[in-house]
Amino acid sequence: MAEADDELMMKYLEGEETLTQEELEGLLSKAIAERIFVPVFAGDCIKEQGVNSLMDDIATYFPAPTDYGEMPLIDGDSLKISSDDDRPVAFVFKTLADPQQGRISFIKVLTGTLEPGLELVNARTRKSDRLAHLYVMCGRDMTEVGHAYAGDIIVAPKLAAETGDTLSITGKVEAAAFKFPNSQYRIAIEAENRGDEEKLYTFIEKACKADPTMSIDRDEETGQTIISAVGEAQVSVLLNRLEDRTKVAAKSVPIRIPYRETIRRTASAQGRHKKQTGGAGQYGDCWLRVEPLIGPDGTSDGYEFVDEVVGGRIPRSLIPAVDKGVQETMRDGIIAGYPLTGIRVAVYDGSYHSVDSNEMAFRAAARIGLRKACADADPVVLEPIEEITVTIPESYAGAVMGDISASRGRVTGMETDERGDTVVIAQAPLAELTDYSTRLRSITRGTGDFTMKPAGYEQVPYDVQAKLVERYEEGRAK
Repeated sequence: MAEADDELMMKYLEGEETLTQEELEGLLSKAIAERIFVPVFAGDCIKEQGVNSLMDDIATYFPAPTDYGEMPLIDGDSLKISSDDDRPVAFVFKTLADPQQGRISFIKVLTGTLEPGLELVNARTRKSDRLAHLYVMCGRDMTEVGHAYAGDIIVAPKLAAETGDTLSITGKVEAAAFKFPNSQYRIAIEAENRGDEEKLYTFIEKACKADPTMSIDRDEETGQTIISAVGEAQVSVLLNRLEDRTKVAAKSVPIRIPYRETIRRTASAQGRHKKQTGGAGQYGDCWLRVEPLIGPDGTSDGYEFVDEVVGGRIPRSLIPAVDKGVQETMRDGIIAGYPLTGIRVAVYDGSYHSVDSNEMAFRAAARIGLRKACADADPVVLEPIEEITVTIPESYAGAVMGDISASRGRVTGMETDERGDTVVIAQAPLAELTDYSTRLRSITRGTGDFTMKPAGYEQVPYDVQAKLVERYEEGRAK
């Protein structure tokens, strides 16, 4: 802002000067354009309160798009929003799946003039997109227009472009990626009716394509559908919209933690399966030795099967059946129902019957032998550990580190970033972090941010293991 404007603004703030409406609008426009003043509005979209006054104030006080500075480009350069540049450049800042119009793209015209029928090249895909029709949107009403100029916002249907794409004549102009809010709020959802799971996933997948702050994923290990969003309200709105538009009712449920099991020492046991019915019987007998399998990083991981049978004690053709029986049992776990990992299994002895021995019998014998051997091999439950990097104002560092300690976590580092914020690096169990986005928002009054990534598996405390085993046994008894 000019020095005279600075002086005028200070006099106004100190009560020494009364500004005319024209002076006030001019100063606010310049302050917003230079990002030194951020207006705050209160309203309620559901009750439709404050919406009209918000739009009126935007039109009155906010700077014109051509005065708001420049659009940063991916190559480090910038592009001034200007009608003087006759090269059409457009930025897709939102995509939406409309029930009547289908896929529509919200476009900000950066330079030049857009007209129906114009073909532009997508900088990301290097493919052409044709602007068949251009519309101005007000609420749900769409009005077709013949031109759109620099600074205008329009919508175009049926474009292949996605949110964040830049369209131009050459395809060589590309706006820098937006920095979206951290979407670390994760929750599992499921349909009230199991038959609606596919409809639920399809609808939410389309919604996520229109909203870069939200994503959906299928966790194959736990079998859950997981939504990542900015916060709880965003998910609530999504599920309400799902029911309104598709009549599919869904609910949020706690995220299942992908625990695993392993063993801590070596043990051996016999697995013997013998069953005689009216006709042919079943006979399988194998001796198994189990031992921990430690990966290069020192953690329990993987599976290895070793054939040490000599002298034909078990026919070669039936050895693979023992391996299959072992792997089937590993998937179901030994003590708490979680997959068994980090184990080497050797079959070293056994016996067979020339008539009654078959693949099914030896698979059953292997299941019996593995359970017996692992029971004597100090079986334990492992839990996933996450590394979290928390960025907060310095005043909240103590509270954040205290919360991490209370969550069975440990702080591994702390530093200060270029903005002067404190960065806390820590490791904590995933089971203690499922609601961390909500907790951090509460602790830091919305000023904290964090990222999270897997950091391996560690043995759970024995009291936690006891609860998991107890829950598993109760489930089997039902």
